[in-house]
Amino acid sequence: MANSDIKLIIKGGALCAAFCFMVLFVPALGMVVNYFALLPLFYVGICLGIRAYLLAGIIPLTAALLILGPVGICFYTLTTFLPSFVVLYWHFSKNEKGYIFSLIDILHLLSSRFLGVVTLGFCYLKATNSKLLEGLFHKVELITNLAKLPSSSGSVIEVLPGVFCFLWLMMVWLNFQVAYSIALKSNKALRKPLISESFYLPPFWDIAFIGALWLIIANQLFMGSNMLGIFSRTALCISAFPLLIDGITIAKLMARSYKLPHYVTVILMVFIFLLVWPMVFVVVLGLIEPLYGLKKKYYSKLD
Repeated sequence: MANSDIKLIIKGGALCAAFCFMVLFVPALGMVVNYFALLPLFYVGICLGIRAYLLAGIIPLTAALLILGPVGICFYTLTTFLPSFVVLYWHFSKNEKGYIFSLIDILHLLSSRFLGVVTLGFCYLKATNSKLLEGLFHKVELITNLAKLPSSSGSVIEVLPGVFCFLWLMMVWLNFQVAYSIALKSNKALRKPLISESFYLPPFWDIAFIGALWLIIANQLFMGSNMLGIFSRTALCISAFPLLIDGITIAKLMARSYKLPHYVTVILMVFIFLLVWPMVFVVVLGLIEPLYGLKKKYYSKLD
């Protein structure tokens, strides 16, 4: 391994550790950079491979152990290190014909596996009659009553898990995409995009999204289960994520086909993420794509 590669591994690992734990020392700055903690690790892996990624990952893992102890290193491994390793594994997976998964395939795999883990977690809580979620509900209701807040404030516990899941998926995917874009522009990426890659998201997410929406309605009208309310909203947020990313791709294709300036597209993306509510329209773009073939239509205009 060349000296430049060793330096990149050390820098990537050190930056990841700094981004992860800066919030403990400089809270204001740490809250911003923490969201991009995976970026250096992804960049090392995309440029040098999975083995280099694992070597770089030793540094933040050691920092997690020293700063937060055994519980901290377990939390960091499960929420940050392991998911990014799996994404890189899919990124470099090959057979005799070449790379197996396109970027859109990896998006589907990341979201679907995460949805599966969350579903199994809720099934476990239900099967063991865990009172964890019910206890959280009672605490939120107690705080609501003591603070004399509107009664609707108590339902925030139904929404928060889904929001956290959505933000977590966004963090992993955004870091991966940015790192890959930087590596491609610097011509250091081991894997180059292939023309034959699939650009189409499986229609599974339309079914999952609509199913979660109906589950929310059915629970509100007939069942009134707190746990089912949390799960259905969490499943809705997770299902919306790949549709959002697909919708953003469609929006960019539309902008290119109508020859809009690049800065207009950037402003629109910033507008969407800052105001949040325009994301609904972008999700709808991803939702209707299998019905109307929007990607195929706008790709043909660009050819």
